Amino acid sequence: MKKTKRWLSLLLAASLCVSLAACSGGGGNSSAASSGEKVLTLSDAELEGGFDPAGFALGGWVTFARLCSAPLLSYDNEGNEIMESAESYETSDDQLVWTFHLREDAKWSDGSAVTAADFINTIRRALDPETSQSIYADQLYVIAGAEAYHAGEGSWEGVQVFASDDYTLEFHLAQPCGYFLKLLSLPVYYPSKEGVATTENEAWATTPETCLCNGAYMLTEFVQGQYYTIEKNPYYYNAGEVKIDTITTRIINDTQAKIAAYEAREIDVANGLPDYIETQYEGTDELAIWNMLTTLAVMPNLEVEPLDDVRVREAIALALSRDTIAASMGANYEASYTWVPKYMQSNVGSGLFSEEAASFSEDAERAKELLAEAGYPDGAGFPNLTYTYPNNDKDALLAQALQAQLKSVLNIDISLQAQESEVYNTTKSEGSFDLLRYSWTADFDDPINYLSMFVSTSALNFNHVSDSAFDEAVAASNVASDQQERNGYLHEAETILVDENFYIIPVTTMHYIGLRNPSITNVQYDGTGLSLYRYADIS
Repeated sequence: MKKTKRWLSLLLAASLCVSLAACSGGGGNSSAASSGEKVLTLSDAELEGGFDPAGFALGGWVTFARLCSAPLLSYDNEGNEIMESAESYETSDDQLVWTFHLREDAKWSDGSAVTAADFINTIRRALDPETSQSIYADQLYVIAGAEAYHAGEGSWEGVQVFASDDYTLEFHLAQPCGYFLKLLSLPVYYPSKEGVATTENEAWATTPETCLCNGAYMLTEFVQGQYYTIEKNPYYYNAGEVKIDTITTRIINDTQAKIAAYEAREIDVANGLPDYIETQYEGTDELAIWNMLTTLAVMPNLEVEPLDDVRVREAIALALSRDTIAASMGANYEASYTWVPKYMQSNVGSGLFSEEAASFSEDAERAKELLAEAGYPDGAGFPNLTYTYPNNDKDALLAQALQAQLKSVLNIDISLQAQESEVYNTTKSEGSFDLLRYSWTADFDDPINYLSMFVSTSALNFNHVSDSAFDEAVAASNVASDQQERNGYLHEAETILVDENFYIIPVTTMHYIGLRNPSITNVQYDGTGLSLYRYADIS
């Protein structure tokens, strides 16, 4: 699939930053206000993207949507389905037709009904080949006709999603998709009010009068770069379970400023904190630690010599001491040998997907042998490559450790290039790099979220992987109806991607460190480990 330059200029920001933004909360104002209302103040990083699910929806959208939007269904952190805007669904025997029956008591924040047309409104706008800014449009391609329309080779009338009536939504898939229900957690499957959420009015999503919400809260004030405020949505179908009246999310980019705001009780939750906080608050009821579905990796550009040689890529992978690298970055980092995150649950049984994998092992001597076989004994004649990374403290530590280890083990010189976020994202999307720090945090809890980005047609395939065996394994996993069989194909795909060809070189994963005012109760977690405050309370 070919993408326009306009679309590429909007591609995904560093996923680690997205995940931290998505998890960020805060507030030190959690006592009841003088009016008797319960008030919470959260924090978030700079709002990359916007609140339109059909638009450039990144971490800011995730934080907002978990409070203000209700998808068809979602999952808790144990993998259990939670029916939300839909009250039931069924699928045909061939798994090509999925029918969702919407709640008739689901309302927008203006009291109007949430209908099937509102879900279709997001899908249509996300796929529009002329105006779409969605980075998740290709996740709609499982719908028959969607890919052709988005590519400008078909019509909207050919996209097989239908509203047979106001409360019945039908998806006709191009082929069976074993993870279709997991896709419903992506923004492009969320509703947006037909006739109000339009491409012509880009400001609708941050204007309280037009930002209609079908979730637990609704937008009441938005000040760009500073904060936004939401209040309980009286029309939410489960409003009786919503305990906190008002939530303000402050935009705080600097970590130390966030810690200071928490300690001054200006915010109630601070996430994405440095590892010394874990030691400082150990044993207290304010410390919150959880494993996130995140992998940090080195992405080699397969079109740059000598990285087009699998022996060179494997040598780099085997030369790295991940425990040493993790220790240099902080106590909340740990070694990772799989691209699918270390703590992602398996689709079968109760274990982890990574525990089922047979991953590569570090081996400095073998790394030297491989480099010699590739024509660079003891690094002789090896060109100077550049490692590009986002300009922040943790990535600088990772870069320095990589540089030192590759020099020590393979005697090769790697230059380091730190880039500010916007420049880094352009470098990534244009493929103008040698070695790149790449990370991803799960959009939904299924291995396909990590593997599908490297199929040859993916817009996220930044280093131009083109491997028919890998594509076939991913395709086979998509149509397998039996989860055991599907899991086998997913492991086969990851083996091809990482352990045989080293198209991506996993380095670390991490757990997140946060502080939370202990007066906040009933915090829940979704399938990716993110905190949910919609039913939280203040004791």
